[in-house]
Amino acid sequence: TAHTITPSNINPPAPSHSLTMATKTAAAAATKAATKAATSNYGPLWGRGYETFTTASRRILSITGTSDHAATTYLQGLVTSDLENEPSSFPRIETNENVHALSGVTGAGEAADAATADAIDGDDDATVVEEEVPVRFTSKLRPTCFLDHRGRILTDALLWKRTLNDNNNDDDDATTNNKKKQTTTEYLIDVPADTADLLLSHLKQHKLRRSKIKISDRSDELSVHAVYGTLNAEGAPPGYLAAMDPRHPSLGMRILSVGDDIVRDDEEEDDDATNNPNESATTTTDDAITPRDKRQTRFETLMNNFFPSTPGTYSVLRRLSGIAEGTELTSRTALESNQEFLNAVSFTKGCYLGQELTARSQFTGVVRKRIVPVMMSDVEMEVPRPWIMAGMIQELGEEG
Repeated sequence: TAHTITPSNINPPAPSHSLTMATKTAAAAATKAATKAATSNYGPLWGRGYETFTTASRRILSITGTSDHAATTYLQGLVTSDLENEPSSFPRIETNENVHALSGVTGAGEAADAATADAIDGDDDATVVEEEVPVRFTSKLRPTCFLDHRGRILTDALLWKRTLNDNNNDDDDATTNNKKKQTTTEYLIDVPADTADLLLSHLKQHKLRRSKIKISDRSDELSVHAVYGTLNAEGAPPGYLAAMDPRHPSLGMRILSVGDDIVRDDEEEDDDATNNPNESATTTTDDAITPRDKRQTRFETLMNNFFPSTPGTYSVLRRLSGIAEGTELTSRTALESNQEFLNAVSFTKGCYLGQELTARSQFTGVVRKRIVPVMMSDVEMEVPRPWIMAGMIQELGEEG
């Protein structure tokens, strides 16, 4: 299946045999203004859309600790990232020389249209100032890798961290200590499906019998999604965890559906439909429908009003970015797969499984091979029209 990816602010015009000088001048001015106004610190974003990952592509594993820091202490010795401190490294900020002239930051289209109008009126020095969208990276979502004893990668993963409060006591006189005992920490591991079973076995192998943690597979309960074309991950609805991809914002905003109310509301609606005697349509209960399916349906209903469904986008984006996942990383080292550039490796944390090879490679500075993106195409392949228009706009911007 071929996927066509279009930057969000490219709207191909109607076919035309030639561009007049006035049109070229306006387009060049619009491109220069759009570059100043619409370029974010992290380069271009792709067009708006959303994607739901199936259990065949992503799985969710859960680690919960029943005492303070139990889950964090357990994972700290198995992952390459530092879970005990806030992230100290962030995605690399693009310089003006490296930033593409095309950007999907909200408002880029309006900025370009305003600049075009000014250029047509003869105002070549018109510039548009747009407020930058703040992008926050916190411990709520981290990239990481799990290594074997040789220092080779088992799999990569994204770690979600949240606090669960199991305190169901409505007594206002409950002590603070009692509340602490009933609060646990949960790590939800978003892992590629082809290495999920390997990781689950690895986690259980390194769990001490008397440790106060629980390991489970929640792939049939929770759903994971990605949203493209935005830098704003704030204000997620209740029941959802949202954060920009910590490897790089161009990979989209990651969303995890975790709220029990989402599934409970669907169950209540099904019960109402079943118990309503005025319903003429017959309602059947399908035991094969999992909580994850209900979450997916609810999320798609929520998103269809704002973003189009674009399945397969993430797979294309990560390959264009040179990011390998799952079995593509098996038996490779963290540095040769660029994990330090993806903020998945900490060189300041304490000991963890497989640290020796990673630390030695970083200390010596010798990395003999790297994963890089390569695009090969048939010379007779027809280039999608949006790509042609993007190239023309780039050329006009450089000439201006």
